[in-house]
Amino acid sequence: MKIRWKLFAMGVALTAVAFTAQAAGALQFQPLHARNVPALLRTPHARPLIVEIWSLECSYCRENIARIAQWRRTAQQEVDVVMVSMDGPDQAEMLNRALAPLARDRKIGIAHVPQYANAEDMPERLRAALDPGWQGEMPRTIILRPDGKRHASSGLLTPQALDTALRD
Repeated sequence: MKIRWKLFAMGVALTAVAFTAQAAGALQFQPLHARNVPALLRTPHARPLIVEIWSLECSYCRENIARIAQWRRTAQQEVDVVMVSMDGPDQAEMLNRALAPLARDRKIGIAHVPQYANAEDMPERLRAALDPGWQGEMPRTIILRPDGKRHASSGLLTPQALDTALRD
């Protein structure tokens, strides 16, 4: 009888921990392999897709993520966003800490954006699959339009750059 209560108590405790992590805005990072990138980037999309590539080591990446999220709130059109960390899924705790301020801000909505982490032993494979012309500089932003046009850029974005990439 005591064992059942202990098991029950452990189950309740684990459930509470899971709910606390979810309530705290813990993001779930799905492993991304190079072979899965074509499906992720498949066009045409019903709406434009922004693929934001970032890393823990990148000093401008979080600022760029915030800029995209803020732009998205005021944009004239709906745009989907996917985030890809070039850091591995084994660094999920550090990735969550890095994005915690953005994940807690419900206006930005980053908690509802699909999150991926590099699952390749050689990061170059994922980099080449995401964007063959990319040399590794970050942040890297790829914009896929419903008409099949693709725009890629490195560095900090401005609202005007996002508008132009989606329009031209």
